Amino acid sequence: MTAALVREEEPIARHLPLRASPGTFERWVEVADEAQLVATIRAARAERLAVRVVPPFHDAMPPEGGVSGVALRLGVGFEVVERRGENWFAGAAAPLARLATVAGWSALAAAGGCVGDALDEGWLAPAVVGVRRFKGRGVEDVDGAYVAEPKAMVLGATLNPKVALKPVRAGTALLEPGKRVALRATLARAQLPTVRLYDAALADDDPAVLVNRGEATPKQLRLLLQAVIERVRVATGLELSERLVAPGRGGRW
Repeated sequence: MTAALVREEEPIARHLPLRASPGTFERWVEVADEAQLVATIRAARAERLAVRVVPPFHDAMPPEGGVSGVALRLGVGFEVVERRGENWFAGAAAPLARLATVAGWSALAAAGGCVGDALDEGWLAPAVVGVRRFKGRGVEDVDGAYVAEPKAMVLGATLNPKVALKPVRAGTALLEPGKRVALRATLARAQLPTVRLYDAALADDDPAVLVNRGEATPKQLRLLLQAVIERVRVATGLELSERLVAPGRGGRW
């Protein structure tokens, strides 16, 4: 493959904040620009390999084993943040906190992750006035509101900084359907103000956040979340949902 960086059997733990997986990405590819991106996807298609985007600072549940196919990291050419009239264009790999610094978007000052991850989750979508994406065989610009498409890879977005946003805190693992809430009171009602399974735990300052205090395994992290969800269901009748997904987005491009 023609790419800025290619590594075989790349350790997953290097790229996920929870750092719990002993497995590897079958092939790790970092592309510096759109030309390298297109070449990488064409080569992956020729080899019949799935391509999954793994954003910087990607909130994900570590897998037990490895991840097959190509793990794609959008590199320096996708980290741009620049003004476009009254709006701002940000590459998919641009850290959200940089929009606070450069564009003065104060709501994003403490936001974790990058633009691509926030678009995938949906909470950044109300600010989108256009996207640049890879679809089919090439790159295209699309004006208007953002609509997620399974076979389209967003490379950047034009954003209206006047739109009010409510970012999801990095590491958040538990949500109530349809809204973001502070779970401290809910867990207290379920007699779970603090909970821990070996080194898998919920954060002291925010019980919606999952943390690895040292040597937690993927199985322990999952068991902890499942136990909390079940206990809350029995004690309060509330149905919590898991936010963290497997690493990488999408399938074949």
